[in-house]
Formats: sequence, structure tokens, C-alpha cells
Amino acid sequence: MKNRDVLIQLTDIRTKDNDMYVHATNVCMMSVMMGLNLGLNQSQLKELAIGALLHDIGKVELTADDDSKDLKRHHTWRGFEVLKNKREYSLLIAHVAFQHHEQPDGEGLPRKLSGDQIHLYAKIVAVANTYDNLLFDLSQGRRLLPHEATERMMAMSGTKLDREVLIQFLKTVSIYPTGSSVRLSTKETGVVVGQHRGLPSRPIVRIARQDNDGGLEIKEVDLAKQTTVFVETVLV
Repeated sequence: MKNRDVLIQLTDIRTKDNDMYVHATNVCMMSVMMGLNLGLNQSQLKELAIGALLHDIGKVELTADDDSKDLKRHHTWRGFEVLKNKREYSLLIAHVAFQHHEQPDGEGLPRKLSGDQIHLYAKIVAVANTYDNLLFDLSQGRRLLPHEATERMMAMSGTKLDREVLIQFLKTVSIYPTGSSVRLSTKETGVVVGQHRGLPSRPIVRIARQDNDGGLEIKEVDLAKQTTVFVETVLV
């Protein structure tokens, strides 16, 4: 929280045993960073963090039938019912579990809320939840790379995800994580070595190649300064 320049870089350390736990901590970290960008105070950030950690608590002992047929048994309802009776938690924390699948266009679950009917905490957690699921959920067929996930999320702006929260998310996450190999539009390949806060698509790339004398020539391309150059491909 003290380092405002930190950019979240998620590492896949999941196993079948810890998947839900790691998902909750990832969503919490991203949510708090977005909350900082949105100017939330310490008390609000604490509420947001707890709500993010517990947003899927309704999935505990949940069956597939429970989550798909009867909306009153959807994991968001169940999570709300669990948390609203906990005196140590504010009602807003319970509403994070309740509302994190609602959407600005009113097509979400479980109550089809829209716009300002959805609490800011839930809007924040919805963005973080969507990103982490796109990166690590194999139900999509394959895990998306960070830049693929953010492109898909930008297409959801204003309909499935809150536009202002999404803007702050893009200032928080590293689309091209440091250490990833990329090919530039110049057809040169290199490694991402640095980031710019607020410019997630314009990292600093280090390129190493042999010179005419057989030595190694190293240069860094700062895409924030060289605006005509862009990342063409992430090399996996």
C-alpha cells in the first residue's frame, strides 16, 4: 500500500488444493490496488480487502446444481447469507459477495442490478475476479495471456464491467510482465525489463543481438518514448 508504483504480476502457483485460496488472494491484491487508485481511505480499503478475500465464500460446499438452477442458491446469495450475520463484518462486506457478478448493463446475477445500484466495492472485485479467471480458468479452453485478457476486458467496458474501475485496473496490472519475451513491430525480439505506471501497453524492452564483430550488442527500447513501435507478439 505504501508503494504506489507497484504493478501486480500474478504467478501461476495454483494446484487443485489451493486454487480457491490463491484466487481469493489475487483478487484481494488487485482490488486493494484499484481502491488506492480510486482514492479510498484506510477504513474503506480494509472493508474492500475483506470483501475481496471472501467474495466466493458462498462456493464452499456448493454443488453445480445449486449454482445454476435456483438463483436463491447461487453462490452470491449463499455468500451474502453467511456474511451478513457476522457481527465483525460490515454489511458492505456481505454485499461484495452478493453483487460481484452484477453488471452495469443489468444482465448480471443474481438480481440484475445496474449502474449505481451496484456498490463500488463490488464493481472493483468484479474486475479483479474477471481478470484472474481469464488468466487461470481452463473452462475458457485455455488460459489467456495478460494482454489477451485485458483486451477481452476492454471489450466489456461499460456493459459487463464498470468503465472507470477498468481504467484504474489498467494502471494497476502489468499487461506484459517483467521477464516476458516479446516480439516488437520492428521484428526484433527481447525481454521486458521495466514498466510505466499508467501505460501498461508501453513497457521497456531489452534487446540483445550480435554485432558485426561477433560481440553482443544490447539496447533498450522504451515504448513510452518510441511511440511508433509496439509489442506485436508475446513469445511463449
